[in-house]
Amino acid sequence: MKVNLIICILFFSLILSGTVMAASEVEVLQDIFRGEKENLESLFADSFLEQVSLNQIEAIVNQYGSALGAVQSAKQTEEGYSLQFKKGSAPAQISLNEEDKIIGLWFGNYTLAEDNLDAILADLKELPGELSISVIKNNQERVFSYNDQKKLAVGSTFKLHVLRRLYEEIEDSDKSWSDVIELKAKNKSLPSGILQDWTVGTPLTLKTLSSLMISQSDNTATDHLIDYLGREKLESGLDDLNLPFLKTREFFMLKFSDANQLKERYLNANLAEKRDILTELSKSKLTNIEVDNKPILIDQLEWYFSTEELAELIYQLRYMPEIKINSGLVNKDNYFLAGFKGGSEPGVLQFTHLLQKRKESDIYAVSVTINNSEQEVEQQKAAQLTSRLISAVLGK
Repeated sequence: MKVNLIICILFFSLILSGTVMAASEVEVLQDIFRGEKENLESLFADSFLEQVSLNQIEAIVNQYGSALGAVQSAKQTEEGYSLQFKKGSAPAQISLNEEDKIIGLWFGNYTLAEDNLDAILADLKELPGELSISVIKNNQERVFSYNDQKKLAVGSTFKLHVLRRLYEEIEDSDKSWSDVIELKAKNKSLPSGILQDWTVGTPLTLKTLSSLMISQSDNTATDHLIDYLGREKLESGLDDLNLPFLKTREFFMLKFSDANQLKERYLNANLAEKRDILTELSKSKLTNIEVDNKPILIDQLEWYFSTEELAELIYQLRYMPEIKINSGLVNKDNYFLAGFKGGSEPGVLQFTHLLQKRKESDIYAVSVTINNSEQEVEQQKAAQLTSRLISAVLGK
């Protein structure tokens, strides 16, 4: 399953080399929000506008302006700049050409100076679809929740479950992280990831596979680990919603292929019959798969966990390096511990973070799931609101 997490509003164009005074960058950043609409276009190089339309730029400027008010200053930071507005702040990066025209621009998720959990929940509930939120401190104290025990489709965040079972398998046996698995054609899936393009027979260690599964949400790595562990072992302790426990390859073939009769036969089958159908699929080629932006059967063909379960899962993995490679919606430099796994497909969006400010600080699991069976989830808004939730819980 392709994971497309929009963790920020990112407009990088052709980044050209050149020496630019920081003062010019500060002035241009502020001019983006202070200038008249008709003058906005003049700030950008043609090469940028060829890739990002003026309407898109205006929409971003309006979104930040309406939420944060007037811009007041821009302060340089190690990562770029911090834009200070009347009602809050936002990180930014900018690149200018020799004519002081914008050729690269990025705005991160903003933070409101005055924010609270009730306001964030109200804004999240305005997003179309089903919502679940769980914020748990030290895996004991429920700090904030909404429908936290509701099992929803979670996309690739299910890979946390695979990772935990893999750790259990290695701890309880004579197997080692350096054990090698050869890349098999039957376990090649579709992106996200990179291994689907690698040569069959390539030797891969368990640690390589687990790291790619979590950090890049590599589907081919995931299916090799599911095959290695065994479907039944992964199903142990799960409810009927997750039986049979699907490989990502099977997920794509059942949901997004043109084999409608096969899909109907699977959906109407009992558990034993479904297992037989999956055996058939293992002998089929991964062809005629078309994933568009329309939600398809998200309540029947997916992986289902509550945010409470995901919060506990990622906490149990708090010492594991895999969850710390990709820090999701936060800057890992601002945390002692920043763990993350997320997932998405059309109609499904999931973010699960594990965050600790300092070594002596409490550890917070923050998990947000949105399902919409009618249309795509508004990913940018959901990411922005989840970032606000994190800031409200852990501080700026």
